[in-house]
Amino acid sequence: MLERALAPANRWVLDHVEPRWVDYVVSNTMTEFNRRFNSFLWTYELKALVEAVIDEAPGVRTFVLRPNQHWKGFEPGQHIEIEVEIDGQAHRRCYSPSPRLNGRLAITVKRKQGGRVSGWMHEHVRAGTVVSLHAPRGRFTWSGQRKILMLCAGSGITPCHAMVTAMLMQPLAERPDVKVVAQFSDPQSVIFRKDLSDWRTVGIPVTTAFSRLADDEARAHGGVPRLDARQLERACPDLHERDIYLCGPEGFMAAMLDQLRGLGVDLRRVHTERFELADQAPIPAGEFPGEGAEVFFEHVNARITLTEADRGKTLLQLAHDRGITLESGCGKGACGTCKLTVHEGQACGNVLGTSVYLCTAFPGSRQLVLGA
Repeated sequence: MLERALAPANRWVLDHVEPRWVDYVVSNTMTEFNRRFNSFLWTYELKALVEAVIDEAPGVRTFVLRPNQHWKGFEPGQHIEIEVEIDGQAHRRCYSPSPRLNGRLAITVKRKQGGRVSGWMHEHVRAGTVVSLHAPRGRFTWSGQRKILMLCAGSGITPCHAMVTAMLMQPLAERPDVKVVAQFSDPQSVIFRKDLSDWRTVGIPVTTAFSRLADDEARAHGGVPRLDARQLERACPDLHERDIYLCGPEGFMAAMLDQLRGLGVDLRRVHTERFELADQAPIPAGEFPGEGAEVFFEHVNARITLTEADRGKTLLQLAHDRGITLESGCGKGACGTCKLTVHEGQACGNVLGTSVYLCTAFPGSRQLVLGA
């Protein structure tokens, strides 16, 4: 109750005073009383005030956030962890933020059946609620390519939405040539409907596909049926010239990778993002490439030679055992912080196209070259 009452004052301070000065004043007046009275500003932790809750589609809500003075910004396409307390226990989930004006950002949350955090957020988070944040992570970000295809499905549109939103904030001459192909189950399930329409208005080609509709029904709603190789070629005739940012449910991404592979697309130009841990079978004993096999981490110019003692170790473990510092996150193969690309050879385990999640993947060939 007190948090919501203080929300307008906290917003005013953050909107009119530079974060470094807020941090200076707060850090020099930190007392137990201040921490209890206003834990949003008088804290050493990164938190955000919920300013608005927007219904995007059935079971999908966008939460507009105003972070406190500890926020350092993010690269569109990265994800942040939201931490909430439910029945006295802290829970974390990853969401892709979209930039908003005046220091705001937004996360879009699809309510999952049986999802404890998504369900709690839909039921309990309102304007004035304060949530805890963690620093942004992830490599699913625009790398400056001039021709791009955003290929996404369902809530997988959120990191793509963040990147396109940021691109539209740039001067026209600096924007890349971007196309968007987004699949939803039906017209009622479309996320960011207004933004997709606005993008078309400013010249970004947007194709909407409906996986549950037949051809005639889909076209009656201005879309196309479930995506396949033929639909991809129609929506993006210059597919082979574009870097592709792919995000969505596991089944969708696996199907799209198969279709792209069949079309002869260079999968090294397909950049993927995963929101959930993929089902992973234990690594078969026979998959170990054997003593003397080499793994080269090209981006840090570090090479390792495997020994029999390395059997069953993940690529991340192999690097850490030899003092090679690599970026890592959840350790469960979901967040993508440790993700690298296969340049030569093969990896096994948690692999999506040419993307390898080091914390849950293993060497799969005698020579393996990985890089950013």
